[in-house]
Amino acid sequence: MDTQLESFLNMMSEAERAGGRVLHELTDQAQSLELRELLRKAAHDEGYYAGELAAHVRRLGGAASNKTGDFVEKVRAVDDFKGKLEFLNRGQRWVIRKIEESLPSIADKQLQAFLRVMAKGHHINIGALEDALKEGLL
Repeated sequence: MDTQLESFLNMMSEAERAGGRVLHELTDQAQSLELRELLRKAAHDEGYYAGELAAHVRRLGGAASNKTGDFVEKVRAVDDFKGKLEFLNRGQRWVIRKIEESLPSIADKQLQAFLRVMAKGHHINIGALEDALKEGLL
């Protein structure tokens, strides 16, 4: 497996693991039942993506990382709950941007398809959280 691709996929998997942990923590802090469900769904997605990224690394002959990215600590450093949610969406946008930057250099069609679906899932979760924030669901 190409080391650059392995590094990218492991970085993304670590980021997804961190996002999942953040979402679990934020779910416990949410007052709105609707927001709790939205955050649970997004956390589920993050866990799924992390697992699938690791599976692709192994399928392509690489060594999958089991680390968690530093995003958890970055979100914890934000003082208010709404600010944490907004920071979470910035992280989700970062994931989309990294996927879009990397897609042209990825030859494996199965991995390309997965990454496109992963980016779309992040777009959906960003939109749902933005809607919740506009509605004042905290």
